Amino acid sequence: MSDNEEVKVLIVNENGHYLAGTATHWEFTEDRARAKVFDYLEDHVPAILRLVQKSNGRVWIAVKLDPHESSEFCDRCGTRLPAYNMFFDGSQVVCPACREEQSL
Repeated sequence: MSDNEEVKVLIVNENGHYLAGTATHWEFTEDRARAKVFDYLEDHVPAILRLVQKSNGRVWIAVKLDPHESSEFCDRCGTRLPAYNMFFDGSQVVCPACREEQSL
């Protein structure tokens, strides 16, 4: 694996539930399809997992996704695309078309 390779992961709690939601409303779900897909390095997943364990004593783990199974929904238009084609602007996941529209 190269240093520049994106690694997409799901965050799973001690009950086997997946972290889902948005930056303003996080929740855990049993529905893997609703799980939030994170970029392991770009989203600072190791630091988040350490912080949760240190502050709450909870052990969450990152589960690596096969690149072919990771897809996301655009928060603006609802389009579903492979996760590696989507962009996270700090508050929402957007598709290339919506990202271009935002920059106009």
